[in-house]
Amino acid sequence: MANEQDKSCYRVGRTRLSITNEDAAVRFIIDSTHNGRSGYICISNMRTVSIANSDKEYHKIMENSLMNTPDGTPLVWCGHWWGLKKVGRACGPHIFSRVLKEKDNALRHFFLGDTDKTLSALRKKVTEEYGAHVVGTYSPPFKPIEKYDIASMAKLINDSGATIVWTSLRAPKQDFLGALLAQHLNKGIIVVGVGAAFRCEIGEIKQPDGLLQKIGLAGISFIIKRDNSSWWEEVKWYAGAILSLIKYFFTIKWKRLRGVKHYE
Repeated sequence: MANEQDKSCYRVGRTRLSITNEDAAVRFIIDSTHNGRSGYICISNMRTVSIANSDKEYHKIMENSLMNTPDGTPLVWCGHWWGLKKVGRACGPHIFSRVLKEKDNALRHFFLGDTDKTLSALRKKVTEEYGAHVVGTYSPPFKPIEKYDIASMAKLINDSGATIVWTSLRAPKQDFLGALLAQHLNKGIIVVGVGAAFRCEIGEIKQPDGLLQKIGLAGISFIIKRDNSSWWEEVKWYAGAILSLIKYFFTIKWKRLRGVKHYE
């Protein structure tokens, strides 16, 4: 588990991000299945980092994860501002797809989240096209984490023989679930929260990997496509995120001038 002097991380505000990139994150997940590593991984973006910087419980979740990958260009920039050039984007859908395509008998996948319809379509695609070994799926009820039967859910996963549990619930919910499940799962099982990756994989959602992604504005494409009244809340949040990023820039530069280390 992480600690305050984990030198393999960098800080964005108070929040810990892993010094990693897509290739390294994929390798870490695969190696974990071979090494019997246990725990959970958070795929982190500006929204979840902002939440962790203000929410003590979520901050604790991210402090104790195996890895918090920088999913999104702004968090990569933060790593580069610390002088960490090896930091690269490591987003959920990309990691998910790459690990599923690995020809490795140690990778036994369990899909948790979304609807039964989505899970059925996902399982069919990845088994037929990639030859992925999917040992189980589960669509949890639409209700707060506090009302989940975590022990029963964990038993279902343990009995399946899974080595990787992929959760598709919006963060931070999927990260809280991963932390709770990890306490009940057999040794050698890791939980990875990948957000919208299930629907991206079956083609229902298209990832904004073009120019908007490169300039750190990928979230705008999701706002534009919204067909309900929540879009204005998203716009306000996005404006706040830009202000936060500016603050992080000056904070990181000031810390470096004072000799503060990236992991402190």
